[in-house]
Amino acid sequence: MGDLRDALKKAGLIDDKTDRRLKHEQRVEKKELGRDGLEERQRREAAERAAREEQKRAEVKAAQARLDHERGRGERARKLAAALTEQALRGTSGPRRFHWVDAEGYCPWIALDDETGRRLEAGELALVALPDRAETALVPRALALELHAFSPDRILHLAGGRS
Repeated sequence: MGDLRDALKKAGLIDDKTDRRLKHEQRVEKKELGRDGLEERQRREAAERAAREEQKRAEVKAAQARLDHERGRGERARKLAAALTEQALRGTSGPRRFHWVDAEGYCPWIALDDETGRRLEAGELALVALPDRAETALVPRALALELHAFSPDRILHLAGGRS
């Protein structure tokens, strides 16, 4: 406290009379508190300081956890997009039409050959909306389940449920 008082005095913010009064008040307070009171105050201030530091550490840790989660989610999204690009069956054609109801209530369809239609109806394949464009594709069930865990609205049809 003396250093702060000296700095204020040098800066001209307090005069000699105020400085003497502050020193006197400090001595009186020290005498009233006694040794035990001063030690208790120091312990209380140290505990408050430790609690503030712990709170700051917890906030930093929580922020880092959120950042790590977002990075992991971004990495998972990139891997999933790569797997979709690699494993998606596009441009199917054939004599069969497969219809589904989309989110807007329309009933679009895709043309399939008999084997692909059977696999889709059996649940081996799933019909999904590709993330980058308004295109549908057929993907293996395992990939569709992974996509459902990440973005359930992309699954257009998956026979046998999503479990």
